[in-house]
Amino acid sequence: MNITNCRVCGSGSLEDVIDLGIQPWGNDMVTKDNVGQEKKYPLVCCFCLDCSTLQVRYTVPKEIMYADHSYLSGSNKTMPEHFQKIADYVVNKYCISDDSLAVDIGSNDGTLLRSYQNNNFRVLGVEASTEIAKIACRSGVPTIAEYFNRTIAEDIERSHGKATVISAANVFYHVEELHSVVEGVKGLLDDSGIFVVQASYLPNLIKTKAFDIMYHEHLLYYRMENLQTLLSLHDLEVFDFTFEDVHGGSIIVYAGHKGAQPVSSKVADLVKEERADNYHKIELYKEFNNDIQILGEEVKTFVSDLKKQGSSIAAYGAPVKGTVMLNYCGIDGSLIDFAAEVNEMKIGKYIPGTGIEIKNEAECLEPDYYFLLSWNFKDFFLEKRKENGGVSKFIIPIPYPHIV
Repeated sequence: MNITNCRVCGSGSLEDVIDLGIQPWGNDMVTKDNVGQEKKYPLVCCFCLDCSTLQVRYTVPKEIMYADHSYLSGSNKTMPEHFQKIADYVVNKYCISDDSLAVDIGSNDGTLLRSYQNNNFRVLGVEASTEIAKIACRSGVPTIAEYFNRTIAEDIERSHGKATVISAANVFYHVEELHSVVEGVKGLLDDSGIFVVQASYLPNLIKTKAFDIMYHEHLLYYRMENLQTLLSLHDLEVFDFTFEDVHGGSIIVYAGHKGAQPVSSKVADLVKEERADNYHKIELYKEFNNDIQILGEEVKTFVSDLKKQGSSIAAYGAPVKGTVMLNYCGIDGSLIDFAAEVNEMKIGKYIPGTGIEIKNEAECLEPDYYFLLSWNFKDFFLEKRKENGGVSKFIIPIPYPHIV
């Protein structure tokens, strides 16, 4: 379904600016019998001329995207370490932890909430995927298999009380019912509670040409100004933020009820910086679209030239962003021999739209080159390969194709 009104402000003044083509949704890992039968959807981003929010035009129904979601936070040790750092920061700076409640929206396998358990919180996850919710429960993290919204938030408040911390890590840009979710946060959050939002930071995405972070699950893209616009509509406000390197450059935003916390001056300073760099103007995004068209052609040529030289090439990992990268660049099983993965939910399936089989990394023969689809965890994977005696070179596609 194509949207005709802005997801944030409701304006009808939307203009298409970035076109990544017709693509399968990124996590639609298919079996051998279904290769080539993946359903595809337009992957186009539009810009709101009123509130300047960049957002995906076509909404793939959440029931399709999340029923069999296969991403597991705990499969990469970088994420538990990162989440623990954020939880420790929240506890040490903002709140008392003993017997307080932490709720995580889109809680996945419970990796984030374990960092709050380590700080003596009661925890509750809300996860759309039934199978992943079961994984979390088995690991000791109570999890409701639902989509978080205002109704679910009211149910949680009745059964568990108000939340001292509500977290939304890399999911706040996923939600279809955006305003119902924010209303749920507003109602469930304790008077002095902290809402912690983690998201890829749009200016970083643009600067690094990280177009592959733009996919159907990521319905809109945040910078400080448009996030403040959204929260202010529900009487919430950002009072602090930090930046982290994870996921190619993320912003961690700390928000709460208006007036509940002193607002750091750096919040307004960041908005001024964003405006000085023209992130509120449509021309910047049109230029970005031109830049990534060139990049896509360069990546395809780079890989094709290595293949023509007789090199064996495999994908390293099969993340959602990898589906976007491969489909946009026109790279398929004729260039990539297989994909090496550790996530058992993906092994034996195929990357959507490519015909590339996903194999167990532990059983794969070393290729000459690995195309690193999770380039945002480059340092982690380079160290991991070094420790395991890997000899393959890595092809890094962003911000330009190169080998390490």
